[in-house]
Amino acid sequence: MIRRIVILLPVLFELLFSTALLRSALASDQKGTILSLLVQMERSYARIKDYEAIFHKQERVRGELLPEETILLKFKKPLSVYMKWIEDPFKGTEALYAEGKYDNKLLIHRGGVLRVITLSLDPRGSLAMKENRHPITEAGFGFLIEGLRQNVEAAIQNGDLEIQRIDEKPFLGRPAIIVEASFLPRNGRKYYATRLVCHVDKQLMLPTGVSFYDERDMLFERYSYTEVRINMGLTATDFDRNNKAYGF
Repeated sequence: MIRRIVILLPVLFELLFSTALLRSALASDQKGTILSLLVQMERSYARIKDYEAIFHKQERVRGELLPEETILLKFKKPLSVYMKWIEDPFKGTEALYAEGKYDNKLLIHRGGVLRVITLSLDPRGSLAMKENRHPITEAGFGFLIEGLRQNVEAAIQNGDLEIQRIDEKPFLGRPAIIVEASFLPRNGRKYYATRLVCHVDKQLMLPTGVSFYDERDMLFERYSYTEVRINMGLTATDFDRNNKAYGF
């Protein structure tokens, strides 16, 4: 019996070693896939001059998970943003930021009876940030892709990224690639989130859905984009407070 065990030990060690190598190879291949996706998203975004979409946003602010917001978003490079909330709780609210115009201030008015009052705010000031985790200057695909690149690339280099899944799965009715990964910081390193779930639209090659979770695995940001239309030919009029379709 002992002799049989001794004979089997090298086989077991070889099997375990081979399994470890296979897992390492698979993990390396998955990380390569993520980096490739990032490159493709960056290339796709580089070809964009402007876009329009329905932007869905839900954030945890000062510990409270706020209701989801549904917003018509117009974006034009280098940085012009128009938003109109099209569903409750802020239906009718409009926000406008055009870099280099309006003293680089955020123009905003609420819906309803407050529609006639337009505020001119520091986009990073306390009033503008009261119910937001990000200023309007960080809206859109570009900032999101840049953040993903910085965190994922650093975590891979540091050996702090653990990939749960990479799969093809429809997202909001469109073909997409889903990536779920965890950040496991060591030696005092920090990342934006502890876990993320990202949906990359296979046709647009853009991150049309992303959710971020904290160290308690609580959702603190969820964003998605639907009805995305690229390079529509948006003009300065789309980001002009005097646009007759707007209420500024």
